[in-house]
Amino acid sequence: MNIEILQFAFMQRALVAGVLTGGALSLLGVFVVLRKSAFFGDAVAHFAFAGVALGFLLAVHPIAAAVAVSVVLALSIGYIQQRAPAQATDTLIGIFFSGAAAFGIFLIGLLRGYRADLFQFLFGDIIAIAYADVLFALAISAAVLLIFVLLWRPLFKITFNREVAQVSGVPVALYDYLFLALLAAVTAVSIKIIGIILVPALLVVPAAAAKNISKSFRQMVVYACAFGVASVIAGLVGSFYLNTAAGATVVLVSILFFAVTLMARRISSH
Repeated sequence: MNIEILQFAFMQRALVAGVLTGGALSLLGVFVVLRKSAFFGDAVAHFAFAGVALGFLLAVHPIAAAVAVSVVLALSIGYIQQRAPAQATDTLIGIFFSGAAAFGIFLIGLLRGYRADLFQFLFGDIIAIAYADVLFALAISAAVLLIFVLLWRPLFKITFNREVAQVSGVPVALYDYLFLALLAAVTAVSIKIIGIILVPALLVVPAAAAKNISKSFRQMVVYACAFGVASVIAGLVGSFYLNTAAGATVVLVSILFFAVTLMARRISSH
């Protein structure tokens, strides 16, 4: 990496926060992709959109409101899915997704005047984050890593074979709720740092790229985190020199990783 970039404090903050957040989201994304719940990550980002708008309307901390709304709605999806298994999960997510987006827009309409700070929370700008956001990202990544170390075995069992996990005594419903709450909270908090567009991409694309070339769960975890971190670094460096939007550049780099790994998988299969 050209040392010129590191001379700027805003790039230092963006790189550190982006690497930490990207690694944490990519780690969670492994389970999201293996559970075939990629749509859920995008939905949670819109849950947080409604939460941030509600926070501004009620004059409470927007991120606290985003976390609360996201966790409640995510757990509601899990609860309804448990009680009404006839409804497909993606159908429930679609209903909550559209409802949360509509509710957020409705709440914004109730706010008086133009609120630039609202859109900063929602769409973010990783280049403009403060030192407090870097510490926030550090706390998020540390929490995700700790929970992953503690819970990866039961989550692994549930992800690959729910019936066997249930027979072996794993409280499947409890761990499902814990995972949904963790995913909702981390996604909502990450929006303050990297924005509503970048969060779902880092949650899904690096893990999907890792799945293309992984031969084991452990490999997928390692590759997903590596692709997530590399996407952030390459995207930020590219946006610096090309003078492009940082978030969009990071997303495009992550998609490039997916395309390359997909081609590599097809080549190796022949």
